[in-house]
Amino acid sequence: MTSSKRGSGLDRRDFLKGFASATVAAGLVGPGEVLAKGQSGPPGVPPGQFGRNLLPPPTISGPQSGEGYWANVRKTFSLPNDYIHMNTGTTGSPPQFVVNNLAVYNRYKAADPLSWGANLAADFPSLFPTSPSATGARQAMVAAVYGANPDEIVLSYNTTDACNLIFAGTPWQAGDRIVTTSFEHPALNGPIAWARDYHGVEVVIVDIPSNFTPDTTVDDVLGWFDNAILDPEDLGPGKKQYLAISEIFYKNGLRMPIPELCALARSKGAYSIIDTAHGWGMLPIDCHDYGADFIAGAGHKWLCGGPGTGILYVRNSGTDPLPPFAMGNFFIYGNPFVAPSVNFGNRNWNPASLMQSRGESNTPALYAMTDSVSYFDQIGVEAIYDRGVALGNYLKGLIAAQWGPSALWVQQNADPRFATALTCFNPFADKDSASAYTAMRNAINAVIGALAAETPKIYIRSITWRSSSAAPADDRVGFRISTHGVYNNYDQIDYVFDRLVYHINLASI
Repeated sequence: MTSSKRGSGLDRRDFLKGFASATVAAGLVGPGEVLAKGQSGPPGVPPGQFGRNLLPPPTISGPQSGEGYWANVRKTFSLPNDYIHMNTGTTGSPPQFVVNNLAVYNRYKAADPLSWGANLAADFPSLFPTSPSATGARQAMVAAVYGANPDEIVLSYNTTDACNLIFAGTPWQAGDRIVTTSFEHPALNGPIAWARDYHGVEVVIVDIPSNFTPDTTVDDVLGWFDNAILDPEDLGPGKKQYLAISEIFYKNGLRMPIPELCALARSKGAYSIIDTAHGWGMLPIDCHDYGADFIAGAGHKWLCGGPGTGILYVRNSGTDPLPPFAMGNFFIYGNPFVAPSVNFGNRNWNPASLMQSRGESNTPALYAMTDSVSYFDQIGVEAIYDRGVALGNYLKGLIAAQWGPSALWVQQNADPRFATALTCFNPFADKDSASAYTAMRNAINAVIGALAAETPKIYIRSITWRSSSAAPADDRVGFRISTHGVYNNYDQIDYVFDRLVYHINLASI
């Protein structure tokens, strides 16, 4: 795909007309209508039957190299025709069959709380597996998609929940070290600060440059961390060391070379905690190839699995020693009648069982998320990633042509290990000036508000960060745009970009 504009010059009426024609041809309806009595829902659902029968993932035929294939994928989602969703980095939109299946799970659970799973298995034997258990079957499917063993997968509620489980289960002590970065999300920053404040853990922050240029290499990135992670002989007897970082920075969309960083940490006896909030559903992750000890991520973002869902990988295999860990979940850790508990001080337990069992679980939501995993696997996680990155690179090309490459906080790099489907940019000349930060932030948020008020409605967001750990507060700002392969396309990017240029030119800065 070249950086020349495709489909530019569309006004709002033409844009909506094109989507309306596609909708009529596909026989689709909006998300409000799909729940209404007598209206058709997802393909294969008779009128008035939404939420009554489990559905398999839709089958999309044709070559993935053509736009027609992806247009048919887009039709399986609930997004209305006058809505351009380019903030999947905050929350995704579930496929229509997933919305249907969530309703089915809740309907069966409400009708028969005792035997709802058995009833589903009896009514839909090919769509509700129960071996080794209903949850175990879902964990095994996720493990197969993402290169893990079934006993290493916990269906969590979001990245924050998973990070809390990891930190609560780690026996921190004074003198332990955590190496992290200046670009982390509160889901990771909060537990790190807690370990520092309550357990005397030393925190080392690696500054990530705001401007990531095409000449940056993986070796350069490894160099940023090499000195921060101590050699074992310099750590002190009995002390633990962790690398705790994001795979994709939510600030600017940059992807870190996680397999290489985990190998570096491992070579120095350090364990690794990876926040991949943007990974599941965007990236073709292989947990074992990554070499990480923990990988925490969201199900509601790029995986489009619905709110309150996530996936946590806890390494329970390999030849390297497992990290000291006590579940991070006390529901079935032990009891006051047996001291010490049989699980004290060991890793002889199954994460998928003992960490999964932490009180009443929202199994309908978690099962619906795994239905989305099965759809993404059917399409191909690699294909979804490649398309999302191609769309993002197309947008980056438009931005560079309009305002220069330096407007991009993360410029395109020849090494694909840095590529993601997130684009962050600041078109203003003073983007690197802390003194202009407030004015630029206000202007960017005004543009975003104007886009959200238009028809079609455009959903993107702004993002802010500190230029270094020494900065007293956030002093950098940018637009952040998500390009998801499953429901975004080149015409949308052209349209959104034209509206961005229009509103940015009106900004009083």
